[in-house]
Amino acid sequence: MPRAILLLALTLLGACADSRTPQAFDQRMAGFVGRPEADLVAGLGVPSRTYDADGRRLLQWDFLQPSTTPAVYPSIGLGFGSFGFGRGGGSAVGVGTGLGFGPLGGGGVPQGCSVVFETRQGTVQGFTRNGPGCIA
Repeated sequence: MPRAILLLALTLLGACADSRTPQAFDQRMAGFVGRPEADLVAGLGVPSRTYDADGRRLLQWDFLQPSTTPAVYPSIGLGFGSFGFGRGGGSAVGVGTGLGFGPLGGGGVPQGCSVVFETRQGTVQGFTRNGPGCIA
């Protein structure tokens, strides 16, 4: 029974990890096209930069996504033990080195994402994205 629960949890976790793609990000951002600029700001927060020219406005958001790669780091361990079997007993001390890692990610370098939306007369016309962190 516990093995089945673990397998189910790992399967669900894998399904969640696979849904974070640039295409999913584009689909989410495309939901703002054709809507008022106020809805865009309400959905994404205050933009990092804005630029007005020729009757259009460009609004830029900069995001930083946590890394999806595992963290790998060196580690050192120290252990002590005692075995009281028989008359003489025994004790031991050990030292070891190795690599530790976080299997679920989040330890690597964060991934950046920049999204620029164009608006005309207060309505979102389209967007562009740039960076490896543009996943949803």
